[in-house]
Amino acid sequence: MPEIWERYRAVRLAALQDSPEMFGSTYEREVAFGPAEWRQRADRPATFLAVRNGTDVGIAGAYEFEVGWCVMGMWLHPAARGTGVVDVLLDACLQEAGRHGAARVTLLVMEDNPRGIRAYQRNGFRLTGERQPGRDDRWELVMTREVSPGSGGR
Repeated sequence: MPEIWERYRAVRLAALQDSPEMFGSTYEREVAFGPAEWRQRADRPATFLAVRNGTDVGIAGAYEFEVGWCVMGMWLHPAARGTGVVDVLLDACLQEAGRHGAARVTLLVMEDNPRGIRAYQRNGFRLTGERQPGRDDRWELVMTREVSPGSGGR
């Protein structure tokens, strides 16, 4: 069985091939990363790999920045979309942020991703009315949701 970093690498590269417009990186850039970079990325305590029926089908992460906790890098294999995997990944991210004392979690979603917006709203995220320039002359919408610090997020 492949190591976790190899599994994470495979899913991340699949994400960059499937939906390059959704990420701030490219397949060409990341395929050149060596094992040390992939190990470091996969070892982050708040990087999550979703498995469905024995197959790796999604990734997401919860990371703390100066502005607070953010969900980033969300992607699901097309066959896993609409199956509830996004809910499991978001729950893991919210729990991680809550364990670290976060009161709020923020994420950015492309304005032209209505399915993603609905999934985040279903999980308690609300549009703030803010948007920022994204990639390729597209806009990213800011969404946020409250969490209970120390309680595991929900």
